[in-house]
Amino acid sequence: MTRFRFRLERLLGLREASERARAQAFGRATETAALARRVATASAQLERDAEQQVARAMAGPMPAGLFGSLAAARDDIAGRAADLAEASHVADEERTQALADYRDARRDRSILERLSDIRREAFQLEVSRAERREMDEIAARRRGGVHP
Repeated sequence: MTRFRFRLERLLGLREASERARAQAFGRATETAALARRVATASAQLERDAEQQVARAMAGPMPAGLFGSLAAARDDIAGRAADLAEASHVADEERTQALADYRDARRDRSILERLSDIRREAFQLEVSRAERREMDEIAARRRGGVHP
């Protein structure tokens, strides 16, 4: 009897490779998003600390130039914190897209695997039927007194 051969095996292999690549991309995107989130959180804390320092410094008398320098530093830190928060948001969106891509690739591979399983079962059923017919023929010949 012939061996089972799934005609779309090569495509299934490509889908499996695609799924692995998408899983790796999702992993990298997850790591990048986590790092961006940690950096944004640290930057936000730095911004809060700068605000507190400026508030403490303004509690007493200070030269006008120092006030301007503190305000400029505070504004720079706030701008960087906003940029890092936006970068974290973008990284989260990229992670979400990478997850969707991975799920699509996994679904595509799963569909082909189910098709392969269905065709394998049909093939095995046909093999079983052929073997049963062959056994019935042998039994019929033996009952009829004819030996092969």
